[in-house]
Amino acid sequence: MGMRNVLASGSGSRSDGRDYPGTADRHPVSGWQRKHDAIAGAALVLFARDGYERTSVDAIAAEAGVSKRTVYSHYGDKENLFLLVLRETYDTIRDRVRDIVDRNLSDVDDVRQALTACVREIVRTISQAPERATLVRLVISEAPHFPAILDLWHNRGIVPIIAEPLAKLAAAGRLEADDPALAAEHLSALTFGQVNNKSMMGTIQLSDSEADRIISSGIAVFMRAYGPAAR
Repeated sequence: MGMRNVLASGSGSRSDGRDYPGTADRHPVSGWQRKHDAIAGAALVLFARDGYERTSVDAIAAEAGVSKRTVYSHYGDKENLFLLVLRETYDTIRDRVRDIVDRNLSDVDDVRQALTACVREIVRTISQAPERATLVRLVISEAPHFPAILDLWHNRGIVPIIAEPLAKLAAAGRLEADDPALAAEHLSALTFGQVNNKSMMGTIQLSDSEADRIISSGIAVFMRAYGPAAR
């Protein structure tokens, strides 16, 4: 719920309150949910642009096309709105990662090919998505004032999601990974970490060819370390 409709790929309700073709048409949402999502989308944009202190509830209401009273009825006070929007945005991103991981790594024939396809899809649809860059900027700028943000960032990462299929591949003898969680951290560092460094956490758009080069090289190193013939 929440940001799920706002962040639906290429479609859904936006902060101007209008409907757009695509996911929202296939999965109609209620008027209450549409307003909720519009408020969340507007808040994310304004908090990132103006910072927490300078963003007013009046501005968020105007951007979302709702009344100030509606903002309070959906989210309570401004601080609660801020924290909930971050949590909803991050949870939506994690859900999308899980969908991609499940689709690519549930039934694997070629481990290297499957990992490459999985990481490539995550990078192209999520890691370089504007909302993720917005989220990162907010975490960096506001974390000193909101310790709960750091808890969210550290305790709800995507590494455990990736570790699950790696554990199954290791159990099947497809990978040599005594510690799947550590293997997932290494895979993440070699691929997503390098993409993040090159793109400055998604603020600079990488070409598909550049991202693919980073991913392929990271997967090659990972397979040398964790491939079944690695030890």
